[in-house]
Amino acid sequence: MAIDSKPHKTMAKQVEMFRRKGLGRAAVVGALVVFGGVWQAAVAQPSGADGSDFLYRVQPGDTLIALADRYLDSVEGWRLLQQRNHVADPYRLQPGSVLRIPFDRIPVVPATAQVVFARDATTADRKPLQAGMKLAEDAQIETGDKGAVTLAFDDGTRVTVPPGSRVALSRVRAFARAGLIDVRVHVKQGEAESNVSPRKTGVGRYEISTPSLVTGVRGTRFRVQASESVSTSSVLEGEVSTKAGRRTQGVKAGFGVQVSGGHLKRAALPAAPKLDAIPDLVQRPCFRATWQPVKGAVAYRAAVARDAALTELSAYQHSKTPGATLCGDEDGDYTLVVQSIDALGLTSPSATRPFTVRLHPEAPYTIQPASGKTYRSGELVFSWATVSDARSYDVEVGDTETFASPVVQQRGQDVRVTKALSAGSWWWRVRSVAEDGKTGPWSDALRFQALDIPPGAVPPASVDAGDDGMLHAHWPALAPELAAAGARTRVQLASEPTFAKPVADIVSDGSEAAIPQPPAGTYYIRTGVDLGDPASVMYAKPQRIDVGAFVGDSSRNPVQSGGGNLLLNDWSGRTNPR
Repeated sequence: MAIDSKPHKTMAKQVEMFRRKGLGRAAVVGALVVFGGVWQAAVAQPSGADGSDFLYRVQPGDTLIALADRYLDSVEGWRLLQQRNHVADPYRLQPGSVLRIPFDRIPVVPATAQVVFARDATTADRKPLQAGMKLAEDAQIETGDKGAVTLAFDDGTRVTVPPGSRVALSRVRAFARAGLIDVRVHVKQGEAESNVSPRKTGVGRYEISTPSLVTGVRGTRFRVQASESVSTSSVLEGEVSTKAGRRTQGVKAGFGVQVSGGHLKRAALPAAPKLDAIPDLVQRPCFRATWQPVKGAVAYRAAVARDAALTELSAYQHSKTPGATLCGDEDGDYTLVVQSIDALGLTSPSATRPFTVRLHPEAPYTIQPASGKTYRSGELVFSWATVSDARSYDVEVGDTETFASPVVQQRGQDVRVTKALSAGSWWWRVRSVAEDGKTGPWSDALRFQALDIPPGAVPPASVDAGDDGMLHAHWPALAPELAAAGARTRVQLASEPTFAKPVADIVSDGSEAAIPQPPAGTYYIRTGVDLGDPASVMYAKPQRIDVGAFVGDSSRNPVQSGGGNLLLNDWSGRTNPR
């Protein structure tokens, strides 16, 4: 295409005319925009890089002299732009067309990358990375097995380096007059995910390279992975230009490339998983996240982010099945991030699902009723340990483990409450309530049994004096339903009828017990049904016995300890032969 030299002279005269009037460089450019016949400010639309050229998409009102002033080292550079792009009329550029601007004519200045998040990550000299640090050109980054780093550049571009990666900042500069970055990142091992120019202000030069693949960006979000033999680039948004050896290929969103052994393969990315089954509120330290299998996926990986921008990532978990077990102990709002992986190693866009973790105040330790135990129906005591940061407690008792219709539902500050329950199988649980009213997790639901024990179910005892210095107590076997519930017989001997300080207190699985013979005197004996809770033992009516150097009857006549009968006084004073 022939280049018209007339506009050169005309534009040069206009520049000189405005300068003679004392206008500065910026005023000259603004005047030329108006002179071009468009009463609208020119808006820069940087579109990325292509080889050694910076690409710019023309907007209404653009002129070559305005673009030269914005990007090049001299306003006179408009002539170079006209020649390089074969522009016939430098006043009137076609909106939407792309201009090429040589990178070597765009002044650059040193820039830095700011660390916005870091965990278990170091520089080449093993210096730990911390949020707020600034990294210059040639910085080396290494993340540990559970580490991650997110860097931010001047235009808002962010790159996240997940666990097990080694990355170098080969070039960190900025184009002096354009406000755009000139960045090259080299992934030696592992991965880097980039979100380029999220403010949509345009893209300068941003390249990610691996030992076998170079990815040039034109405003996009993409993910690059590198190992010793394979490199991949997965394009999530926008478009990239990939180069492997001498082969260059454009790749749009939804596609990716794999380079292995010098061969480049292009394929569609696998679909992202659907995370509909993830709970909104998690109140246990670990939970299992599952999702439906994705067609074509051979594996998945999951991570948890502390922020919606997905820059503060935990370690990825890799799984061949659609699920991952996630653990943590800090309350807060999180985002689950899951990606599908296909046979080429290409990764899907991230499926995300926000959820909240609330583990505090902690669930109290339960005391009673104990799990699997049987208690006497009627007034039951529920008790638990005190939690230091709890203002009050919620307690529930239900006849199903789901607590769909609890028979007890109470909030209060006490850690011990008494509730009347009928016979049956029951579940109970308790949780802490914080000062602000937020509730912590429930304790485990504990199942227990309540049994009706009628007075006649308690067997009375008889006592024989043996020749071995022992008193031998005997009683009938417990009813089968009590024995099946784990009940045992409790035998107590005391020197006074309140049994405040028993001389003997024995729990037996059988129907007899041997009690060391106490000193001479009057004693009381009783038996009861014991379900494992001493406070709820149901006792039979106590009986009185007299003990001396012998065991006596109600008239204090000695009773032989051999084959003779022992006479005991019951509580009414009537004599009961045994």
